[in-house]
Amino acid sequence: MTHISSYDLIARAQRGSPEETGMLYSHYHQSIYRYLFYRTGDPQTAEDLTADVFLKMVQALPSSRFETTPFQAWLFQVARNLAIDHYRRTNAHPVVAIDENLDSEDHDLDRQVEVRLSSASLARALVRLGETQRDVLLLRFIEGLPIAEAALVLHKSEDAVKALQRRGLRALRAMLANLENDHESS
Repeated sequence: MTHISSYDLIARAQRGSPEETGMLYSHYHQSIYRYLFYRTGDPQTAEDLTADVFLKMVQALPSSRFETTPFQAWLFQVARNLAIDHYRRTNAHPVVAIDENLDSEDHDLDRQVEVRLSSASLARALVRLGETQRDVLLLRFIEGLPIAEAALVLHKSEDAVKALQRRGLRALRAMLANLENDHESS
């Protein structure tokens, strides 16, 4: 973040400091947006839900305590709950193109095409996973959350997250192998 510890930053934001609240927003905005984009598949919906996450953050900061749940995990809990509510309202579950270089400025066309083709296959496979397995894989490998924080976000034990991750990766591997075999035989 800056030279200020995240604990101090959160404490100052809780006391109403607009500068520190803005710093929290700046630090976490891209990760929350990316997570919601992968969940919804729509940039506008992801932007709207991201705004809702940070509105809830501002509203909850004065009264929230982050001793038991790390702040980042709490933000992802809010984002996940908003995405679930969005799905319930719209009754839609998207097919999402996973672009590992969402905020990259890589101009190598061959590399971009390869990533997009791999991402399209990955997106087709991810959609076939159950929602919780997909969330585990997104939180762990796209957002880089440690197992303990992913467990907090998903309200699961660490062992359950490890098992979901293992089964999800195994299922993804099998689906991607089948997609590759189907592609080679056609």
